[in-house]
Amino acid sequence: MKHAFLAGATKGIGFALAKQLVDTGMHVTITGRDAATLKAAVDRLDSPQASGLVLDLHDHGQVRKTFASLERIDHLVLCGSSDVAWGPFESLSMEGLEKALRMKLVGYLHAVQSALPLLDEHSSITFVGGTASRAAMPGTVGLAAVNGGLEAATRTLARELAPRRVNLVSPGLTATEAYAAMPEQARTELFEGAAARLPVGKVGAPEEIADAIRFVMLNGFTTGSIVDVDGGAHLGYGAPLVN
Repeated sequence: MKHAFLAGATKGIGFALAKQLVDTGMHVTITGRDAATLKAAVDRLDSPQASGLVLDLHDHGQVRKTFASLERIDHLVLCGSSDVAWGPFESLSMEGLEKALRMKLVGYLHAVQSALPLLDEHSSITFVGGTASRAAMPGTVGLAAVNGGLEAATRTLARELAPRRVNLVSPGLTATEAYAAMPEQARTELFEGAAARLPVGKVGAPEEIADAIRFVMLNGFTTGSIVDVDGGAHLGYGAPLVN
């Protein structure tokens, strides 16, 4: 049975992917920083093929120890949510940017480095980035820097770690639990405003992003690819579209 290790998959895109993989008969390990949230997610998967491990990508010692305890990984997916580093550049917190870089860029890369002994020549590594690195949206330079670094690393690692395959999926605005704390009206306005400016006329669903991740995981002829799943956001936001 193939083993997929999903770092950060207790909700949103990662959880949607975990559900898809479990349903296809794969053994899936998900991780989360909070034990209670992690247990709830594993319970929701409701499968003997699903397991969970507490893992904080900020903690390099814990990352090394976690991967050293495993025997094999066929598919490694880095999909944990990052600390937020966004806002106008003139007021961007450098401390916040450093924290985001440590979590998502350095944290993801350290996880891959620690997992290498478990990944054979047929394995895959998939990063989940973000469209901020592609769409040049004012107010997102921190996110663009973090995700842009991952994109550059993807291409280089696809050469250096070959024949292991390395890809990145770049999602756009997706309706996940990440926005649950927003007042309902503000959330609706955010989604409707973004949808009006996207060629597809809607924001993403977690399952749509998970479909793309599953594709690059399993397609043996895909490596070094940056896959945009953002409704066309990388083409540039403009005025609301008129049909």
